[in-house]
Amino acid sequence: MLDPPRTNTEPIRVNELDLTRAGIISVQKVMPSESASWQTEYVIGDVQHQVQGHAVYGRPYGSDADVLLAIQTLFFMAGCPEDNSISFTPSAVLKLMINAPSGREYTRIREALLRLSGVKWKLTRTRWDAKKNKLIGKTNVSGLLSSLELVDDVSGSDKAFGERTLNEQAVIQLTFTPDFAATIRDGLFQILDGELLSRLGQPSARSLYRVLQAHRIQTDDTLSHELSVSANDWLRACGMESDRFDNAKRTLDAAQTRLLDEGYLKNASFTGRGKAGTFQYTFASAPEPKLVDLLLARGVTRPVAETLSADHPDRVQPAIRSVDERLTSGWKPRSLPASLVDAVRNPAKWGYAVAPEKVRKGPAKTRPDSDPLPEPPDPREVILSSLKLKLKRAPSPMAQEALADLSPAGLGLLRSALMKPTPEYLALAEQVLGSPL
Repeated sequence: MLDPPRTNTEPIRVNELDLTRAGIISVQKVMPSESASWQTEYVIGDVQHQVQGHAVYGRPYGSDADVLLAIQTLFFMAGCPEDNSISFTPSAVLKLMINAPSGREYTRIREALLRLSGVKWKLTRTRWDAKKNKLIGKTNVSGLLSSLELVDDVSGSDKAFGERTLNEQAVIQLTFTPDFAATIRDGLFQILDGELLSRLGQPSARSLYRVLQAHRIQTDDTLSHELSVSANDWLRACGMESDRFDNAKRTLDAAQTRLLDEGYLKNASFTGRGKAGTFQYTFASAPEPKLVDLLLARGVTRPVAETLSADHPDRVQPAIRSVDERLTSGWKPRSLPASLVDAVRNPAKWGYAVAPEKVRKGPAKTRPDSDPLPEPPDPREVILSSLKLKLKRAPSPMAQEALADLSPAGLGLLRSALMKPTPEYLALAEQVLGSPL
């Protein structure tokens, strides 16, 4: 029996966010001491997190997050293949990273890929639901890669156990787990601003940005403007629980300074003493509700829509126009939401120009009346376009008639069904419409 489609009130499962919320990739600059397995608990806002991690090749840390972002980008650039697999060279990974090419960097990429392939974790999140007057929770068991194949260059006298690195042109083959590949198709990995990541430079600043962005997303999938968390919990969330406090704080202070300089944070402070103290953050930009609505109407999930409207408010409308023009000309993307996210993130790639964006130190300014926002499109038209893309033909007349008469609640269920990454979406869509497609 098929599971019913997810309703709009259910929390979205985002493995990319789970990965960061669980502190799987440590902010530390060196390999954490708890490299094989670890267990930790911490509270952020009103949510308690319990994490159990296991890492065959050591816990990922530091710039491993940059390698992960690079291979996700390569998967997206390859069109998100249905078998969840891609082939690429180490030099392709390096081009998407901040580091300068060197032989040692290829060794680091190899080690990072092994750590990413061998890590698996269980994340349990629990919070009090005031409406239901009880605790509610969710447990996810997650991993990143199903398989990985490397071609090694081996040096040293012992060829079986000598030092191994990667030749820059040797082909790497990997397969993402189905759930993680689905998050890339939906554009969820682009919840991070690649331009900001490249400007931040140091791995600790990029890692802290990832953790802040993940925990900035609240239980209703909206972005908070402020975040306050105990030092003890924050070090655990950042994967720094084994560090001495003074060492950990020095790392965080340097990372926070970079985020303040780049305008991502408006304020960062620490009060109290040691692990009994509190870290407080205020974010510089806020989402624009009307822009969020435009993105939601086109299938972009709320966490990503809120992030895009906060990061690049001046790009959202030009990006939508660019994507709509391509759709009108007959272009058929593998994932419309992911393509729209990519269009906002990469204006030059999509052929539209926007005015240079200044670093914003406060909430987004109200747009002038002379530049009104367009009304969100009819959800029935958006769903009909999505069906045509997925079926590679128009739905049956009966299905189109059922769509025209569908209630708002039914439209929400149908849109949720069409967002599923597996062929089951067809059966779910027919179940909602009560008619064959």
